[in-house]
Formats: sequence, C-alpha cells, structure tokens
Amino acid sequence: IAACIGTKPNIPLLFLKDPRLAWEVFFGPCTPYQYRLVGPGKWDGARNAILTQWDRTLKPLKTRIVPDSSKPASMSHYLKT
Repeated sequence: IAACIGTKPNIPLLFLKDPRLAWEVFFGPCTPYQYRLVGPGKWDGARNAILTQWDRTLKPLKTRIVPDSSKPASMSHYLKT
C-alpha cells in the first residue's frame, strides 16, 4: 500500500543521503514515522522521531535509580557473630 501511495522509503537512496537514518529504518523497529519521510503527508520531524524512538521507548523503564554495585561488598557485612 505504501508503494502505491508513494510513502515507502527508498532504502538504498536513503543509505546514500543519510546513512544513520537508513540504518535505523532498515535495522530498527518498523514504525509509522518511516512512512512520513517521503510522499504525501511528509513530516519534517519524522527523521528526528526515528532517531530518538529508542530514547522514548526506554525512558519509562528507567524511573528508579539503582545504586552502583561496582564496588565489592565487604565480607564483614555477610559474617554475623
């Protein structure tokens, strides 16, 4: 349907013009933003929306601050007398 309407992104051409965006379109999740890059209903913010979609997806999952556990715990903490 997208090809008939003229909104299907041309991946090879996209790799030549904007490799980073082409990488996200080809290897990233399929989102409606991809069909707003070209053709009728083209949206100027589609590129930015595609490049930042993982930030918006993962942000709700990072609401709790986890303490840094890179320091080894003291053994005295585990031994009780």
